[in-house]
Amino acid sequence: MSLKDYTSIQPQVVKMLLNSFQKKRLAHAYLFEGEKGTKKKAIAMEFAKLLYCKDLGCNKCLNCQRIEHQNHPNVLIIESENNSIKKEQVIYLQKEYIKTTLEPGPKVYVIEGIENMSINAANSILKFIEEPADDTYTILITNNLHQILPTIISRCQVLNFKPIAKEEIIAYLQKNSIELYIARICSQLTNDVDKALEIANNEEVINIIDLVIIINQAILNKKENLLVLMENSKVDLYKNKQILEYFLDILLIYMRDIQNLHNNDEKITFINELAFIKEHLHLITKEKLIYNIKQVLEAKTAINYNVNTGLLVDHLMLNLM
Repeated sequence: MSLKDYTSIQPQVVKMLLNSFQKKRLAHAYLFEGEKGTKKKAIAMEFAKLLYCKDLGCNKCLNCQRIEHQNHPNVLIIESENNSIKKEQVIYLQKEYIKTTLEPGPKVYVIEGIENMSINAANSILKFIEEPADDTYTILITNNLHQILPTIISRCQVLNFKPIAKEEIIAYLQKNSIELYIARICSQLTNDVDKALEIANNEEVINIIDLVIIINQAILNKKENLLVLMENSKVDLYKNKQILEYFLDILLIYMRDIQNLHNNDEKITFINELAFIKEHLHLITKEKLIYNIKQVLEAKTAINYNVNTGLLVDHLMLNLM
């Protein structure tokens, strides 16, 4: 992808960077801020390609390829280690900063996770960006602007990365061979497009979606015992917390769909279930539906504590019946 390819995901950021580049008004230091999954680092890398590629980021030339694989001598990436950026990493950066470049072209420094800096590292970064060298660009990346020193913020051009729209996540998943039905569900589980793709390619998640459909159909038509369904399921909800979390989240999405249809709103996530839900909607009252949603929400809260997951799931199924 080139920088322009991210226009649909972060239109304001891409427009500003391209305009500044074309008018030769780039800032010496940028602060990319926004929640996880908003493509901050990816756009930082495309910005670096923009400075080196004659075709504005073709992703095919030598410079683009070296930047993509993080082995370009003039483009340095610093990432937090064990959720911390240490002073030693910044000192290394400063040494690289004053070295004569081995190749012609600008220097680009990308520092990811700066909210994890130690105080000493933050002070070193401050000195680093206060005295910028010519043709040198620094991009600081954070998931939490409020944890950054005001003095650092004041010396950078801050670019706000907006949460990615669900429609864009769905489109991204479809471009990566995920069918629309699955893409719509997985887009509700995260705001990170790459995480959404990872979830959509997880066979256990697909099995969870099938299980959730079976459970909710049983709740609506009252033909199956939920405990028996769980016992015969090939999904192991007790293996790890993440699998159980996905199950509860997807279960909740389906129940919200039923609630939407009760309110005459056909904008639902489980689009393949629309006909079935409408046919059986009269069999569940709004009060029972609200009760079921409450039970799932309480289970989501309970898994954050040291509870027996087997008992938790059995208790939830009994309440849903």
